[in-house]
Amino acid sequence: MSGFVARVVLIGCWAAVAAMAFFIVARLAVPDRFLVLIWANAYTFWIYLPAYGAAAVAALFGRWRLLAAAVVVVAFHLAWVLPDFRPGESIPAEAYAAPRLRLMTANVYFGNPDLRPLAREILEVDPDVLFIQEYGPKMEDALESEGVTGRYSYAAFAAENPYFGTAVFSRLPLSNVETVHAGRRPYIRATVNIGGQDVRLYDIHATSPGFGPGIANDWNDGWQSIFESLRSEQGIVIAAGDFNMTQNHRWYRELERAGFTSSHEERGRGRAATWPQGRKLPMIRIDQVFHNAGVVTLSIREGRGEGSDHRPVIAELAIVGR
Repeated sequence: MSGFVARVVLIGCWAAVAAMAFFIVARLAVPDRFLVLIWANAYTFWIYLPAYGAAAVAALFGRWRLLAAAVVVVAFHLAWVLPDFRPGESIPAEAYAAPRLRLMTANVYFGNPDLRPLAREILEVDPDVLFIQEYGPKMEDALESEGVTGRYSYAAFAAENPYFGTAVFSRLPLSNVETVHAGRRPYIRATVNIGGQDVRLYDIHATSPGFGPGIANDWNDGWQSIFESLRSEQGIVIAAGDFNMTQNHRWYRELERAGFTSSHEERGRGRAATWPQGRKLPMIRIDQVFHNAGVVTLSIREGRGEGSDHRPVIAELAIVGR
């Protein structure tokens, strides 16, 4: 390699390491304050990978300061991504005998041209409780035509507009049903009784950190509101839906610190991915199931979600009580 090319490569490595160091400092100092940081944290697994190449180049050319800087970035990256590979927790014996809830949550995608395959998938899964995000008249028709709605005696709806909203379908009676607004979107809170235990359900479709003025503030304000509500609950809680956040975002970590458990992590599936199906971006996990004490996740998996950019999530949950 010529001296000129070597210099260009080293300068490129320094620039890459400096950019990654910026995102590390921002994550520590002002987590998810701005839209670019929300997106960078969503793709934590990928955006720090160049540090490994920079470290190899630095070692090859004996550039020890560059190597030290790259190793620091690698250390942070490993600290953030290795927990996704942890094995699942052991399931206590009492969970196998406890009352169960099969929960399915699905963002069906408003632009889905044919929602009938998703309705048929719901029939296959046969959940006790079904959460739907981006619910509208087309999904209503698909559920009716495929015979899904006839399986559920109870339902609740929260409309963001006449064509777009959130829905809960349940075999169990729903009580204390509320529609609550967080940021730009409503979510549903309701209570079901399972084996004599009241369980508070949250069907969440959080504000998407897409493009637009003030969207980062809306995303954070929405999650602040949802988080405060979840934290104030005194009993058993299950929260699920399209959270529009990953395990590398601030509010995910806040939920864990408040005593909530990710069902994916509980079952050793931290690397599971749900979005954006069928797109060119790498897949990340933004569809979540969380619960507090009194619930044990027996299993969790992703469905097909044909026609949607999300894969549905199906969780088998044991209600062991508090």
